[in-house]
Amino acid sequence: MYGEDVSLPLDDGDIFIRAQFIRRNEFGSYVPELALELKNQTSSSWRTLKLQFDIGGLCNGQTRQWTVPIVTSLGRAEGHQLVKEYKDTVISLVGKVDGCKTEIIKARLVLAENSKLRIDGLTGERVDLERQLEELKIHHEAEVASQAEAERKAAEVQAEAQAKKDAAEAGRRKLIAAEQRKKDADARLATYKADMAKQKAEEKEEANAAFERRKIRVACSTIYRNTADKKLKDLTVKDEQQVRACQALGLYPPQ
Repeated sequence: MYGEDVSLPLDDGDIFIRAQFIRRNEFGSYVPELALELKNQTSSSWRTLKLQFDIGGLCNGQTRQWTVPIVTSLGRAEGHQLVKEYKDTVISLVGKVDGCKTEIIKARLVLAENSKLRIDGLTGERVDLERQLEELKIHHEAEVASQAEAERKAAEVQAEAQAKKDAAEAGRRKLIAAEQRKKDADARLATYKADMAKQKAEEKEEANAAFERRKIRVACSTIYRNTADKKLKDLTVKDEQQVRACQALGLYPPQ
């Protein structure tokens, strides 16, 4: 099996690679296997290493070229260099390298990344991940603070609206109570007058009742006009109470 040593500069050192491609198994078959020994000669561990191997060979006298990308990682131990073995069979080339012999292996760095740094092997760009994460943290904290302030203001607006609604409801109930007291007083007066002049009181009571019926009928007609085209969810509490009152009288819709 042909082998070649490659050194890829990286950060403050390099990655040493001993690469072999195409082996023959115990049955004599050609296996498109990329076998690597990787030695970390930098001062950092690398959680992601993306490499590309450009390989040239002769297959029964014909030139062939293959490109094999790999993704791996490479650790580091203080005081000595770690060597990692890597093997990968290129499934897409199985059965397609019979009679082939590797002549050239070139490697290039596509991407290297650890917890602090990302290096683009194609452009040479170095990205400080720690600084980016700190900027993202500051941005996130600012967003959280802004959201909290927005929620506080929304709560204040909601509380103010609820207070106005409660005040309106209290006023409505007060008005209803006053109207009820007036009706009670009228009823007591009617009863007193009935005792004094029964016939006259009955005539007046009938007239008052007719008046009340007309007033309620008019009121229910107005309520029907104001609510008939509304959806149930759009009705106010007052609307719902008035609608139910008119329905109980058989005046919703008006007869």
